[in-house]
Order: sequence, then structure tokens, then C-alpha cells
Amino acid sequence: MKALMYRGPWEMPVEEMEDPTPSAGKVVVEVEAVGICGSDVHGFTGNSGRRTPGIVMGHEFAGTIGEVGPEVEGYGAGDGVVVMPLYSVAASADPYPINLSPHRRLTGMNEHGAYAQRVAVRAAQLFRKPERMSWERAALCEPMAVTLHAARITPIDPMQKVAVVGAGPIGLLTMLAARLKGAGTVIAVDRSVHRLELAEELGADAVINVDDGDAAATIREMTGGGVDAAFEAVGISSTAQLSVEATRNGGNITWIGNNAPMIEVDMQSIVTREMSVRGSYGFDETDFAAAIEALSSGRLNVDPLVEKTSPLDDGPELFRSLAAGETDLVKIILKP
Repeated sequence: MKALMYRGPWEMPVEEMEDPTPSAGKVVVEVEAVGICGSDVHGFTGNSGRRTPGIVMGHEFAGTIGEVGPEVEGYGAGDGVVVMPLYSVAASADPYPINLSPHRRLTGMNEHGAYAQRVAVRAAQLFRKPERMSWERAALCEPMAVTLHAARITPIDPMQKVAVVGAGPIGLLTMLAARLKGAGTVIAVDRSVHRLELAEELGADAVINVDDGDAAATIREMTGGGVDAAFEAVGISSTAQLSVEATRNGGNITWIGNNAPMIEVDMQSIVTREMSVRGSYGFDETDFAAAIEALSSGRLNVDPLVEKTSPLDDGPELFRSLAAGETDLVKIILKP
């Protein structure tokens, strides 16, 4: 079968590799759609250090079961499935939810993922794909689950004001998740004109370009002192600080961005204004199931996010252009 094989920084050619076979408790999924994630682009450049050469990446995916291994019940060849890439290697009952478990692993990082025509996964990772859901929407379930988890752990009362810093795929989906949680006013912040236009299309009440002036001051003026809750979806010092400055005294800040391992923020401002700052990582099974329901229900307008679909053979050039900053496409789906 064909697969994108990560060989080292800026090297991820299409290669032929052996088809996977399903061992006990596993199935082989024929990949119908897989999203290109920013974390994989960072892994491709070697900047994150979280992708090891010799791995097939790809963790936002859905497909059709091709083969079923021993000890698998409830699934058969031909079933359409959405795959939750997080799994646990705990030897016994784990007291932590999957996203916080020290035993958590990720398909596409710790084992071969879905930038391939076929991939073997555990039956425990499978969720049935609703018939009414397109393959493209199914590939958005993983990032949607990330944002629903962030919204779930962030206190938001009905009609409160929310800012989302970063209008990439996660930031844009966070806007929608905040709406589902009850946000009344949603403000999107970025420096990409294209992404801010897309934020408006998806329902942002206001968009702010950081290159046009002091974004935090603009937000405070618009909201009478700052938003009730802010989400940061970039993961660098400047955007983390912006999320603090844009939030009212006593407000809530949730950092989803996972880019720079160390950042600088004004701790005195957080302390003296009694801000609540939390991290949000991944999702659990409940969040993933909710993402499938949200994206299959027709309640969310997510189709504009998918700006390109391409065959697997286009993968190397797409990764290169994304990593080089030559394209501003929000979400690209590969269809192996």
C-alpha cells in the first residue's frame, strides 16, 4: 500500500509498505479521509520533536473496515467508522481520563497512522460513522472533540462574551464549540485576513487583526472591560499574553495551543486580577462522541473549513507548502 513515511525534517515521501494485518482486538481501516493537522506539520519540520523518523503520521481520520481480527465483536467488514486516535496502554484500570493518563498514546505518533491507504487500530478506538455524515466531516471529528473538551472545562454562562485568539482550524472550531456552550458574543483574533474572513463566515460577531493595532485594548473597549472567557489556540508567548490582557478581571482563560514549550506572561496581572488560567489537552470518549453528534446533526456550519481535498500522492508537496508558509489554507483533507 501507499503511505507518507516521515524520514526526517522536511522529508516525507510517498512510499510502498506492507499492508497491515489485524491482530487480536484490532481491525484494519481503509482510510477514506484524513485531515492534515498543524501538529503534524510541526512534526514534519522537526521543530516539535514529537514525531520520530520512520513513522506514518495522521490522526484525524475515518474510513471503512476492511478486515477484522480475532476477539473483535460488534464490527464487521464494510462498516464505516470514525477513529479516536488516543488510546491507553495501561495494564490495569486507569484512574485518569484518557487525555490525562500517563499511559496515553496516539495513533500517528506512537504507532503508524492514517497518512496511508490502510491502518490497523484497536476496536476500542472505533465509533460508528453516521450514514448522513460525509467523510470530510468525519475527519473533522478529532479536532472538533479537542474544542468541545476545551469549551466543556471552561466556565461560560449563557450570552457571555468570548474571545478566541488564533483562527486556525482549532480556533475556528473553538468558536463553534463556545456557541454550543452558550456564548453570546464571540470575537476572533488573528493576523491572517483570509482566516478572519472565514471566521466571519462561520459566525464570529467581530474579528480583529493583530497587525491593525492593540488587539487586547480593542477587545476591552468593545466589551466594557474584557471578555468573560478567552481561548488561546496558537501556543506562543505573544498570543498567551494577549488572551490574558483581553479578559476581564476574574475571568477565565483556557490555553489550547501547544507550540512553544516555554512562554512568558505577565504573572502579576494574572495574580492581582484573580484570573483563572487552565490548560486543555485532547479529549475523552465523551467529547469524541459529542463531536460526532455535533458534526452529523447539521447544527454546525463546518464545511467552509475544508478548503482542499487531495489524493495521498499530493501529500509531500502539501506538507512542504504548509510548513514553508506558502499556503494559508485552513484545513486540507487527504483521501488515500
